[in-house]
Amino acid sequence: MRRKTIQIVFLTICFVLNVFAQESGEPAQKEDSKIPIKVDEFGKLGGCDLNARVQNFFIELNNDPSATGYIIVYQGKNELPANRNLYLMEKRIQDEMRLQALDSARIVFVRGGFRNEIATELFRVPSGAAAPEPTDTISAPTTPKDKTFLYDSKILYDDYYDFTNEFILPSVTARIEEENRLAEEQAKAEESNSEEAIEPKVEAVEENFEIEKPTPEEIEEAKFSWVNEKFGEIIKKQKDSRGVIIFYADDAYYDVVGLKSLIEAGKQKIAEFNKIPVAKIQIVYGGYRDMVQAEFWIVPKKGESPTPRPEERPVEETEN
Repeated sequence: MRRKTIQIVFLTICFVLNVFAQESGEPAQKEDSKIPIKVDEFGKLGGCDLNARVQNFFIELNNDPSATGYIIVYQGKNELPANRNLYLMEKRIQDEMRLQALDSARIVFVRGGFRNEIATELFRVPSGAAAPEPTDTISAPTTPKDKTFLYDSKILYDDYYDFTNEFILPSVTARIEEENRLAEEQAKAEESNSEEAIEPKVEAVEENFEIEKPTPEEIEEAKFSWVNEKFGEIIKKQKDSRGVIIFYADDAYYDVVGLKSLIEAGKQKIAEFNKIPVAKIQIVYGGYRDMVQAEFWIVPKKGESPTPRPEERPVEETEN
């Protein structure tokens, strides 16, 4: 289905990058001076790239067992207000270290403040050397109070349970099932016509793997994983302001009315959590986007209502 990741390809790519990271490690040169050595610096990264960078960093540390690793993470001034002060890269690196069973005791994380864009610096600090300090920092951005601004933007998706599948139109589901059926029939026909079909068949032993199904509580949690209570907190703090949630979806693929009901329920949760009137948050369908997304806008008393920004719908190719 749409947006389903081809996990085997992704894991293969990550594995190749990891092998490359391990094989590319060279013995570290011994420095006479006791100064921190910057091993790497990067901005936003995808999962595989981050995986390889972390691998390389620990190879560098392992070449100097007495050294300590310092990771300085910087927030980006250009990030949306909802993502400021979260230090998401720090969490991603920590998750990566746990996934690879790397020694976290050798690492010190430093929150470096703000730069114009997100950045991360990796340092190897020899024994006795001074710890590295943040550089090129700027003042923290301020939240607007007299004009409309975009507070947060999210894709409505949960890694554990993709609740948006519940809102796929029945006609689309039927079409996908028919396409899968035809593809399966074609695969069977090709197999029967292959040379292997002539050879004696060995009955394969099927192993029964039970896929653990999420509980109703887990499904409910996944459905509202996009809810940001702090959105309502900003509305409450900024008197006479209101919130607008603009959601986007492919109305030829999803039941937009059903999605709107879900977002209305999420709005209710935000209002109840912050003890603000539900009417202070408006829901707007913004038009087509390939993924189900939501934008969270703060509108002050004299601010203009935000304008939806749909994507251009791709033109489907037709067979001649």
